[in-house]
Amino acid sequence: MSGFFVVDRRFLDEVAHSLSGIGFKILLDLVASAKRPVKLGEVPYRFRQRLHGDSKLDILVGIEYLQLLLDKMIGDIVPPRFVIFGLVGGIGAAIHLSILFLLLKEFQRTFAFSQTVATLIVMTLNFFLNNAITYRDQRLKGRALILGLVSFCLACSVGAFINIRVAIFAVDNGLWWVLAGFVGVMVSSVWNFGVTAMITWRKKRSVQRVDGDRRLSHL
Repeated sequence: MSGFFVVDRRFLDEVAHSLSGIGFKILLDLVASAKRPVKLGEVPYRFRQRLHGDSKLDILVGIEYLQLLLDKMIGDIVPPRFVIFGLVGGIGAAIHLSILFLLLKEFQRTFAFSQTVATLIVMTLNFFLNNAITYRDQRLKGRALILGLVSFCLACSVGAFINIRVAIFAVDNGLWWVLAGFVGVMVSSVWNFGVTAMITWRKKRSVQRVDGDRRLSHL
């Protein structure tokens, strides 16, 4: 996937409208967008020891690669961003239950207190993970990061309140604390995804669309 590549103009016209635009490996996007077998030719070269700079290959690039593959396989059914968000939510759920167990069993705190603390910690963690992974192409930086965290937490406060009340109601009615905590997390996850899509990163997407329209108008 390194170096330069040349494609036939007819092939480019054929796949241009099917490109995902995810990540920076445009050649992979081109080939994966084809609806038929693609003939490939390669001129190999030998890598030498890197003298300057750092490799762009990191775990986030790997996630972008996974997101591109998901888009090609199930993009017409489920948005890949939702799948990545779900993976982040799964990590948050595991951490949430771990904190809940620690506070309940090791520190002997009440369920209401434990659920509240776990919810606040995981809500903040989910914001940073989603900013770095789910919305990597739109991630907030500097002052925008702080404002984004504030808006995210404020918007999620309603979901967190529902989370806590639902979980407490469930445990008070005999549901196992693990399941009660999990139900609360699911409520917060749905709310957090809505906030992520519609509020926290919405202004940034709007600015990008306007800039894109301006660039197109100059072509």
